Amino acid sequence: MKKILIAGGTGFVGKKLISFLVEKGYFIHVLTRKLRANTSENIRFFQWDIEKQYLDKKAFDGVTILINLTGANIGEKRWTNDRKKEIIDSRIKSIDLLYQYISKNKFNINTFISSSAVGFYGAVTTDKRFVETSESGNDFLASVCQKWETTAMKFNDLGIRTIILRKGVTLGKEGGMVQKLSPLAKLGINVSLGSGKQYLPWIDIRDLLRLYDFILSNSQLEGIYNAVATEQITMNYFSKVLLKSFEKKSFLPNAPTFIIRFVFGEMSVILLEGSKISNEKLKNTGFYFEFDTVEKSLSR
Repeated sequence: MKKILIAGGTGFVGKKLISFLVEKGYFIHVLTRKLRANTSENIRFFQWDIEKQYLDKKAFDGVTILINLTGANIGEKRWTNDRKKEIIDSRIKSIDLLYQYISKNKFNINTFISSSAVGFYGAVTTDKRFVETSESGNDFLASVCQKWETTAMKFNDLGIRTIILRKGVTLGKEGGMVQKLSPLAKLGINVSLGSGKQYLPWIDIRDLLRLYDFILSNSQLEGIYNAVATEQITMNYFSKVLLKSFEKKSFLPNAPTFIIRFVFGEMSVILLEGSKISNEKLKNTGFYFEFDTVEKSLSR
């Protein structure tokens, strides 16, 4: 039974991924800041402290695969200077710590899968379709993704197969954007923001989990991939489909741009801007999407 070490496994994606991989027959080690009791014979928790540069070495026992999901939620709080530092440090320092422990102790890791985001291309609304070789943006989130990916790519220097997933918004009923907006949609409230013409790159949580399994099953895959569904949707269309999933319609206007900017400050760009992102490189590997339309993703 292969063992996988997951860093950052306590969020929406992490919890789902752990359950999914256990069902696939993997044994999972999870790094967590607060030590938890082991409630399953297939899942074990190990403590780490990024600020103190501490990591329980036993977390690496028998592990050959490392999956990194660490990173403070970019949309949780306003982007003050302190919050910006927290967003960057939570990504860079965690990967650095993992890198240091693996290189120093020569742990037998052969695969490293790390996260990034489509924010790499910048918070802009354009009809240009970005591919993995497109230039990065020049705003805060783009700079975060650049540093995030550069740090992750150091694992290549250790001869470790490294894969980076530039993820779109992960859609799933049990968490993230859908969970936050569903209570409003149930009441027939329009959840679209600003012009609503901004694109919303997305991926269904079930396809994202299948993607991890696909990567683990295909050892020739490496490098950077856009983890987004094929269907290019706008915020207006997403709102319409979410409302429809609850058999609702809304004639209310979108939340005005100036209010979003006033409430969220600089962070509002991730709500008001968005571009088309290509997944052709990923599909050319043989991966297929079971939930490739947002209507199918949000159907109940």
